[in-house]
Amino acid sequence: MQLLRDLLNPVWLIPFCFAWVIVTLAILCYRHKRTGIVFPPVPPANIRFEEKRASGRSYKTWFTKLGGASRCLLVTVTDTEVWIRTYFPFTAFVQQCDLEHRIPKAAITSVQQKQSALTKVILLEYRDERGQSHQLSLNLQKPEDFLKALTA
Repeated sequence: MQLLRDLLNPVWLIPFCFAWVIVTLAILCYRHKRTGIVFPPVPPANIRFEEKRASGRSYKTWFTKLGGASRCLLVTVTDTEVWIRTYFPFTAFVQQCDLEHRIPKAAITSVQQKQSALTKVILLEYRDERGQSHQLSLNLQKPEDFLKALTA
């Protein structure tokens, strides 16, 4: 009984919980590094649009529709692609939320701007290399600049 009381002492629980979080985050980061999308460095001359602290969500599953990212996405439009990615430590969780994409401009099938309750939302539809359709919504500070960069 004394041993159980000693194990449940908060002095031991706090470091154990902290270690549990660190180990879990390290495993998620390792898995992302091994299987995640690679975003190579791009010369600034090839970047047509870039917005830090964007929000968005994927419509892949009911889980991703409920979730999303609030002000932690980096949206970049290059000459040939649209990149959607997150910052660390959120990169560890993007595989579950479907928030990391490298979309060729030619694969984009539809871009619509809709007025939400408070903001303008960009609905982006594209087809992947297997021909499957995907839909994302992006809340951007400058949606007009994003649309101009896509058509340029």
